[in-house]
Amino acid sequence: MMQHDIKTVMEAHAGVLMAVRGVTGVAIGETEDGAPCILILITVSAEEFRGRVPETIEGHPVRLLESGEIRPMRG
Repeated sequence: MMQHDIKTVMEAHAGVLMAVRGVTGVAIGETEDGAPCILILITVSAEEFRGRVPETIEGHPVRLLESGEIRPMRG
């Protein structure tokens, strides 16, 4: 059962998720069926990454997205 809204949950767990090796970002996204989820951007394939983070966080689904390394834009 979900107790907190997805934004609150994402913000509460972002620091821990960002500390996981291979995570480059955390956001709110959508599952394949359009439901809100916690989106974790990763530098490796989702298959290789599975098991490093839970499939749900406080009842909200987690989706992995291979983004590669993210770097700030210059200028």
